Amino acid sequence: MAGSEKMEPKDEPMHREAETTPESHLKDLLVQLNTIIAAKPSEKAIIRQDEAEDPACIPIFWISKWVDYSDKYGLGYQLCDNSVGVLFNDYTRLIMYTDGDSLQYIDKTATESYLSVRSYPTALNKKITLLKYFRNYMSEHLLKAGANMARREGDELARLPYLSLWFRTKSAIVLHLSNGTVQINFFQDHTKLILCPLMGAVTYIDEKREFHTFKLSLLEEFGCCKELASRIRYAKLMVEKLAESKPPIAAH
Repeated sequence: MAGSEKMEPKDEPMHREAETTPESHLKDLLVQLNTIIAAKPSEKAIIRQDEAEDPACIPIFWISKWVDYSDKYGLGYQLCDNSVGVLFNDYTRLIMYTDGDSLQYIDKTATESYLSVRSYPTALNKKITLLKYFRNYMSEHLLKAGANMARREGDELARLPYLSLWFRTKSAIVLHLSNGTVQINFFQDHTKLILCPLMGAVTYIDEKREFHTFKLSLLEEFGCCKELASRIRYAKLMVEKLAESKPPIAAH
């Protein structure tokens, strides 16, 4: 299992900043999930799941491809905007933006550096070679999740998140992005859940690869099918596991 590092606090953290850590996102998400689960949305006499859809809450970022090479190097992934990243086994991260040239390196202390494919320290040679390998492998061999989803105008201005933490279970891979989004990809039927605590929304990619985004508060009101309800219950357990995960202490 790979891990994450805590972000270094700013010199003079504002109260608002203190509230928007990855940990606080997980706490918010747990409250939202507990609320919807307590409402037993799949047991309503009349279920009008379609009424809970809200396309305005479509996530800005989700993981569209991933490859697990953590037995040697780390986890590679592609975001829906075609940027790629690797969370290495040493808990550093490297991201290549969509232009194929701009790089962001995040070290074990969460210090960020901005580089380019044309100019970077020689110490990063191997990691950049691995990033390119992951990118090429995903491009050639993997289908893109949510490929038919058009991005909204202005989404390209959003700050690119990085992979904060991930783990696998027998049933799924669980991925936590630094912007608070939690994504769960189920192995058996290839369905996916994308949970956004900031929007209070869940996106469900079903077996037909169709994309549906719901407000959790509206699912509570209008109900949902048993398939979605069971995945939301599973998601709650996974978010609890993420919240309990302690990032390893970086080696000095």
